[in-house]
Amino acid sequence: MRLAAIPKMLSMIPSAIKGVSLGDLDRIKEITRLAFPSVPQLSTELLAQWMREAEPPLLIDVRSSQEYTVSHLHRAVNLQSTVRIAKAIRERGVGRTVLYCAVGFRSSRLADILAQGGMQNLFNLEGSIFQWANERRPLYRGETTVHLVHLYGPRWAGLLNEGLAVTGEGRQ
Repeated sequence: MRLAAIPKMLSMIPSAIKGVSLGDLDRIKEITRLAFPSVPQLSTELLAQWMREAEPPLLIDVRSSQEYTVSHLHRAVNLQSTVRIAKAIRERGVGRTVLYCAVGFRSSRLADILAQGGMQNLFNLEGSIFQWANERRPLYRGETTVHLVHLYGPRWAGLLNEGLAVTGEGRQ
């Protein structure tokens, strides 16, 4: 992580204490870009296009299993460790890999670590599942379409449009 991101991170303290709002997602995306400048940030629009291709990218949800259980992107695999992610990428072979989490910071950090270890064609979904959900793009629980996202933590509720946030396995 680059130290240039620290002042921006510190500027988020009042929001973290009072509660974040939808506008703070743009600030978090800016902080993520500053902290991990070598990680390509992929727009939700471009990912949606890639997912329709004959060979879609490998989607890796790096959130906790509890977060993943509530909802995830279609056909995403849930892996949190760099060792397991690297193994999944090697098994898949050539192709693009997109990591995501709640807002993009955790997944950018893991993408940065993996890239430093020699992994290529890695992307972070900018704004991650929160942005995806706010744009009313499809979310899944297994193969079933859902319209809820795990909060990660209660302070993050303001980053999601009304009606999308849940605190556990499907409870609003």
